[in-house]
Amino acid sequence: MIWYTMQPYELMFPEAGNEETTQNVILYNNVPVLVERIGDETRIVQVMSTDPSHFLLEECQPGMVLRNF
Repeated sequence: MIWYTMQPYELMFPEAGNEETTQNVILYNNVPVLVERIGDETRIVQVMSTDPSHFLLEECQPGMVLRNF
């Protein structure tokens, strides 16, 4: 079977024993983003939007740590 998806491999096939890291798709400033929660920190992994202007927003860049989230 072939899957055509924009989801990262780690989200489709999570590794066993990696319970402290969770990934979710959320809306942040009305932009769908994939975030990774490690302990108390939430970090943007990927912008999941189909709108090209969302990729230019500085507050939604991959690698950014979200405060108060």
